Amino acid sequence: MSGTSDPTAGIVVSGGVTFVETADLVAAALVVGVAAQRVEAALVGARRAQGLVSGLLSGPSSSVRWVDGTAACYAGQSLLRGMPGSWAPVPVEVLAARAALLDEIVALTEALVSVEGMLQGLVDRLRNAAGIYEEGESGTEALLSWLARVPVAGVGVFVGMGIVSVRNGLATGQGFQPARLLTGSGAYHDEIVQGASVGIGLLVPGAALTGQSSVGRAAGALRGVSQPYRGLFAPDVTTTELTGDALPVGFAKPVAHSAEALLSGIDVVYGKGNDLPDSVVSVERYVGADDRATWVVTVPGTQLGSSTTPFSMTSNFDLVQGADADSTAFVLEAMRQAEIPAGEEVLIVGHSQGGMVAMAVATAVTGTAAGTGAAAATGGASGPRYDVRHVLTAGAPVGGATLPAGVRGTHVEIEQEGVSQLDGTDNPVGRDRVTVRADLEAQGAPGTGGKVPHGVPFHVEVLGRAREVGQPGLADNLAAIDAAVSGERVEARYFRGTLELDPAAAARALTPPGVAGFVEGLERSRSG
Repeated sequence: MSGTSDPTAGIVVSGGVTFVETADLVAAALVVGVAAQRVEAALVGARRAQGLVSGLLSGPSSSVRWVDGTAACYAGQSLLRGMPGSWAPVPVEVLAARAALLDEIVALTEALVSVEGMLQGLVDRLRNAAGIYEEGESGTEALLSWLARVPVAGVGVFVGMGIVSVRNGLATGQGFQPARLLTGSGAYHDEIVQGASVGIGLLVPGAALTGQSSVGRAAGALRGVSQPYRGLFAPDVTTTELTGDALPVGFAKPVAHSAEALLSGIDVVYGKGNDLPDSVVSVERYVGADDRATWVVTVPGTQLGSSTTPFSMTSNFDLVQGADADSTAFVLEAMRQAEIPAGEEVLIVGHSQGGMVAMAVATAVTGTAAGTGAAAATGGASGPRYDVRHVLTAGAPVGGATLPAGVRGTHVEIEQEGVSQLDGTDNPVGRDRVTVRADLEAQGAPGTGGKVPHGVPFHVEVLGRAREVGQPGLADNLAAIDAAVSGERVEARYFRGTLELDPAAAARALTPPGVAGFVEGLERSRSG
């Protein structure tokens, strides 16, 4: 099959505006499929002919043999004279003709193999472009999918599939790859998250009455666990613009003129390859030849190495359950300080938690949601404060998030990464949202290289390969993104968000309950 060399292998694209009839693509795929079958039949005949011609001088029943180093043919026995047959030399012209015929048959066979591969690849491309992906589930797979949704059994599926994957890696000579313990269960991550969320929700009395999804209820429960630590800090995030000496010497974020380059820029604000501090977002302004401006806001993900970051696990839990998060408030404040005009377009790019923040910000400042809740931090009174046109996310669990009408979303996810599946559901399919989903372990796909493929470079590569699928919705979204940043970058600013320790809250948390009560009573008596 040609799929082993197809760069689009393992990629599924769904959603978006389509400008072609799916039925026409399916019909074309069927026609090409029939042609591929005919070529395959011709290939069988060509290989048979090649075998027959090749055996003329060497087969056990051949009438042509080598006699004294010369090709000879058997003249046969004379029945009239009763004389035995004899071997006579084969004319040189016959040998040359046989060699030429064999060469032509070999060339034809090779050409048919190539044509068959091209036709099979074309069938795959047509079906991919039409968004048709038939994945028949075996009985075992259906059982595992069901078990993964059961709270306790799902953990068993996660562990068991991981162990099987590690064993397969050893058996195929890839060595011991610990990351396979996570990536091995990639096909069932959504179901495992659903089951685990149900289990966590059962630990919280009355959680089912909130009306949230099981994943939202689980996030709420975990948010309660993280609150004691979050309570040590002031409620608001401190946002500071980094300029001059606050930036690394020689620091410059590369200009991006494509969706892939925009995603690559996330690693720059992560501080990879430079000395940028944690919890930084960039705000850039591009101006095209028609003087049309686009602002690009680049948002990183969770920063586990920092104790004062707004990109914390607490923010993750808030975002999953749809609540206001520190990281969302920080990005909104950075956009306010950057003085983005209301009439100029905005494109928000985010990885992991940053993708969830991008969705939340777009919802907060666009359409009827603007001017209320989190949007109030931008200073907008009513209506949209910012003209957000596009949200580009990578490795972000955004299946439970919505976008205002007219805001496009392009999402890149990888089956084996684990993070983008933490919402426990597929992304909505609509005219304004396109999802690229990649299975890196599918036949013909590049594999994970023994790593958990959550890093930005994995998603950049996947998006680059997804361009070749030819799915109209994705092509349309990528064309809009590329056009938005096709001009000159005229401004680049960087903002850092931090949580400030609240001494009073920290003192209360560190004071034993009995002593705290005594001090409180003493204070009341003094005030009386």
